[in-house]
Amino acid sequence: MFNQNSVFMFQLYLVFIILFLTPICYLAGSQLVKLLVENHLFKSLIPLDRNQRLTKEQVLFLAKIYINKKQWLSCILMLEFYSKIDKPNSGEYCNSIGFCYQLMNLNRLAKYYYSQAKKISPSNILFLKNLANAYLICNDPQASLSTYKQILEFDSQNHIALENINMLIKKLEK
Repeated sequence: MFNQNSVFMFQLYLVFIILFLTPICYLAGSQLVKLLVENHLFKSLIPLDRNQRLTKEQVLFLAKIYINKKQWLSCILMLEFYSKIDKPNSGEYCNSIGFCYQLMNLNRLAKYYYSQAKKISPSNILFLKNLANAYLICNDPQASLSTYKQILEFDSQNHIALENINMLIKKLEK
C-alpha cells in the first residue's frame, strides 16, 4: 500500500520535527521551572506579619525578582522603604534603585541614586563604577573621568577604570 520511499520520507519528517521541537520544549520547560521557583521564593519572602522585617539579602533577592519581572514600581517602593528603615545598608538599596532606573532608561534618576549611594559609602567601588557609568551615559565625561580616578585611589589595578580613563582622555582631547 505504501511504498518504501514514502515511509522513509515520513520517518525523516518525524526526525526533523523531533530535532526542532526538543530545544523548544527544553527552553519552555526551563523557563517554567524558573518561574515556579521564583514564585515560590517570592511567596516565602513576603512576610505575613507586617512587623517582621526582611534581611538585606532577602530584600536584594526580592528586588532581583521584581527586576526580572519588570515590576519597577514595586521594586523601587520596597527599596525606598528599606533604605529609610535600614540605614547601615541604605547605600546598597540606593544603588539598586539606581539600577532599576537605569534599566528603565531614566538615567538622570539613576545618576541621582548612584550619587546618594556614593555619599553613604564613598569607598565602595561598585557604587563609584555605576556612578561613573551613569555620568558617561548622561554625557558628562568630565565627571565620569573624575569618578573613575576616584576608583583608582581605592584600587589602582582596576581594569575597568583604567580602560575607561584612557577612553575618556582620548574623547576629551578631540
